[in-house]
Amino acid sequence: MMREVFLTPFAGPRGSNRLALLAGLLVALISLFIYREAIPALALRDADDYMRLAQVRDLMAGQGWWDITQYRVDPASGGGAMHWSRFIDAQIAALIWLLTLLLGAEMGEGWAVAIYPPLLMIPLFWLLGRILAQLGDRRLLMAGLLVAATSVTFLHYFAPFRIDHHNWQLMLSVAMLWLALGEASFRRGIAAALVITAHVEISLEGLPYLAIFGALFALAWLRDPEKAPRLAGFAVGLVILPPLWLFAFRGPPALLEVHCDAFTRPYVAGVATAGAVLFLWLKGPAALRATWVRRGMGLTLAGLAAAGVFLMLGHACRSGPFGELEPLVRTYWYNLVVEGQPIWRQRPASAALFAIPMLIGLGATLWAWRRAPGGWMRDNWFRVSFAALGGGLLSVLVFRTSAVAHVYLVPGFAAMLLAVWNWSREMQSAPRRVAGAVLVLAALPACESLLASSLVEWIAPPERQRAENQACPNPAMLAPLAEERAGLLFAPVDIGPTLLVLTPHSVVATGHHRNHAAMNRVITAYVSRPEDAEPIVRASGATWVTLCTHLPEIDNLSKANPEGLAALLARGQTVEWLRPEPALSRGDFAVYRVLPPLSPAGN
Repeated sequence: MMREVFLTPFAGPRGSNRLALLAGLLVALISLFIYREAIPALALRDADDYMRLAQVRDLMAGQGWWDITQYRVDPASGGGAMHWSRFIDAQIAALIWLLTLLLGAEMGEGWAVAIYPPLLMIPLFWLLGRILAQLGDRRLLMAGLLVAATSVTFLHYFAPFRIDHHNWQLMLSVAMLWLALGEASFRRGIAAALVITAHVEISLEGLPYLAIFGALFALAWLRDPEKAPRLAGFAVGLVILPPLWLFAFRGPPALLEVHCDAFTRPYVAGVATAGAVLFLWLKGPAALRATWVRRGMGLTLAGLAAAGVFLMLGHACRSGPFGELEPLVRTYWYNLVVEGQPIWRQRPASAALFAIPMLIGLGATLWAWRRAPGGWMRDNWFRVSFAALGGGLLSVLVFRTSAVAHVYLVPGFAAMLLAVWNWSREMQSAPRRVAGAVLVLAALPACESLLASSLVEWIAPPERQRAENQACPNPAMLAPLAEERAGLLFAPVDIGPTLLVLTPHSVVATGHHRNHAAMNRVITAYVSRPEDAEPIVRASGATWVTLCTHLPEIDNLSKANPEGLAALLARGQTVEWLRPEPALSRGDFAVYRVLPPLSPAGN
């Protein structure tokens, strides 16, 4: 009786939604409990999280909605250009404002940046629940929610303080998969266009998913003319929504600008051209759509027209989003951002952590598709398989996208988990059933990732890294420097955003590629001999030179030139034009004052 009372709220379609929302809420609360001690310290996760908070603070302080320049980066050049979206800034700012009213300024901001990412788990799990409900019964739903709740390979983007934008990118990718299932209506096509527009405006990394789901919608129409309404809605949406979204979050100038690292005019025009050609083909004479060959001709024409417009308006972008980077910046920054590199550039343990579950999950997904009953359910499993294969191939080239590929595999893992569980229950003896239950745990992607990475590390142990590498600079280290009157810091690019948030000072550069010229100056100075670095530092107008002596960035710059500025300061050696500031230095964080230039002899 009690069991029936408990399960009644979770019965039926609405009950499935409640169950998914409850799962997301529980995982969010567990995540907050795990990170509870970091909240008072405002211990953000990485440089991008700190830069996001700096952007949000500036917005709340009155900086223009369409002005996303970071004026405390490279102030001598008018500030550092950013390519991020106010779509994310506005949400965090609103939550900070609300919690500040309730908790006060300091606690309000800390709690806001802590709870914002876990809150996004709730809509994520709702979307996963909707997807699972269209692929099987209640058991598949519960198995899928269990798989998702234990999948650290994508949930880490929703951990407290992860406020950059990767969690929204992942959630919008999941929303695209949900919209790809079910009826192929015009309304769902428009909704898919809205979701992918938000995705690509947040980051150009959404462009491959536009291609994946555009291809999926096109393939459905190619096979079945009755699927035309969804493709028509998607096409119309791609014509209308990107410029509207761009205007709302970037301003009128953005409609005419060309930035190869953002969804600006060349990309918007190319996508709109494809949408317009495709829509006209869909609404033209019926003879244009009579056979799959003719439908394929329409798709080909739309693709060629889009490519032509893009090449005409974006000829500067032929070398890619990062084509303007100087060799030093590419070598000592871009190529070392390993999460944006292919899987073969990763550490073996990291590659195994993602690759082994990926292969198993893809196999499970394809197996579930082949054994699914016919009709709409089999079609939905095909769409999941298509998205999973597309996401898996993309993750081979851009490692960071492995998280999206893994979330697309949740239904496949759920189906495999159920199959293993059913098999274990058929065992006659108790020991065999226990062994089968253990095998069920091994079917969870979290267990497979852990076993794979542990095995690789046992075979090829990684180099030991110092624990302090991950803790510099922290609030305690920066407290003395934060009390000084605002000045300009000449600092390595990776710690620049932390300095912006935890001190009142400005920095010459951060690791954000639109400011590649300033980044080039900073890297050049740190790898140069002190006499060659001096004019670069002085020209910047910096008051202090700072660094964390054992961070990977400094290690790499020191290896580049053992007699360079970075190497000498990391070893604590004297540099004539710098004076150590012990009162402002803490642990591995070292501060040096730039001395006035020596007067010429005889003056």
